[in-house]
Amino acid sequence: MFITFALITLLGAIGMLLQKNVIVAGLCMVVAFFGVAGLFVLLANPVAAALQIIVYTGAIMVLVLFVIMMLNSHEEEKAQASHPVQKWVSLALVVAAAIGAVNLVVASPGLKALGIKGAEMPQAMTLQKVGTLLFADHVLGFEVAGLLLLAAMIGAVALTKRNL
Repeated sequence: MFITFALITLLGAIGMLLQKNVIVAGLCMVVAFFGVAGLFVLLANPVAAALQIIVYTGAIMVLVLFVIMMLNSHEEEKAQASHPVQKWVSLALVVAAAIGAVNLVVASPGLKALGIKGAEMPQAMTLQKVGTLLFADHVLGFEVAGLLLLAAMIGAVALTKRNL
């Protein structure tokens, strides 16, 4: 199952990067979000999976697609001259970054700790734990996020409204 959800996430992300149409790229991002939600389910964290689907797939992608359609920026631009040197240099940088990331993961102490027998698995996140953490331990961050969302909503109304 892990490989299935990892492939869904990876193919959605690659499809998003390769699309020239921003609306189709946004829909590919939705596929990647669903793959990440599936990975959360495999990690025994259904709360994070539900939040991933509700918040990212449901709210943020609707907002992104709405802004794209409202600004009418989904019209294709003319293709610019191709520079093959940039393609090969970027490919080499991506391969180097991937090799470095794999080396970091292989050498990480967290991966070595997984091999210890008798290691305790983390407990699944419940709604009660989320509520306690959100409203008791992180109440300031929760309030700041609410104020930022309010400011963004006021800014969106101000930008779209011609005559205030």
